[in-house]
Amino acid sequence: MDRLTHGLNAALSLLLVGGSLWVFPTLPARVPRHFGLGGTADAYWDATLLHWMALPAIAIVVVGGLCGAAWWVGTRPAAVSMPDQRLIAGHVQTFLYGTATATLVLFVVAQGSTYHVATSATNTLPEVGWALTLGIPVVLTIATGALAWWLPRRVRRLAGDRGP
Repeated sequence: MDRLTHGLNAALSLLLVGGSLWVFPTLPARVPRHFGLGGTADAYWDATLLHWMALPAIAIVVVGGLCGAAWWVGTRPAAVSMPDQRLIAGHVQTFLYGTATATLVLFVVAQGSTYHVATSATNTLPEVGWALTLGIPVVLTIATGALAWWLPRRVRRLAGDRGP
């Protein structure tokens, strides 16, 4: 799974950065920089390379942090005192790498949707863009809550403690 996840994350990163650079010359003079909850563009800025690449840059920094944390958990499982450290570290790594993938999908869709609005006659996000940019953060929040609920119970079970 690690090779598949790493390959997918690398491909999504290349798509986001490379695709953004590739379409940059076709942008109009102004591009949307913010969308309201209904998906309608409510703020614009000049289509400079810095402005256009801001979203991909933020994505790479966030994903780099997630992957760095996952790598650290995998190389230092003994830093946390718990039974079956490698097993728990593996669960945490899987979650972090999966979160990185979901984050990249979110940013690819957001950038693609922004491009669509910038280059078309509409000022509203496509339905898939609107749904994913709202839905992925909700799913990640639920998954984080589920992990926070499940992981302590798993650790206690591995330790032989029946706790709450």
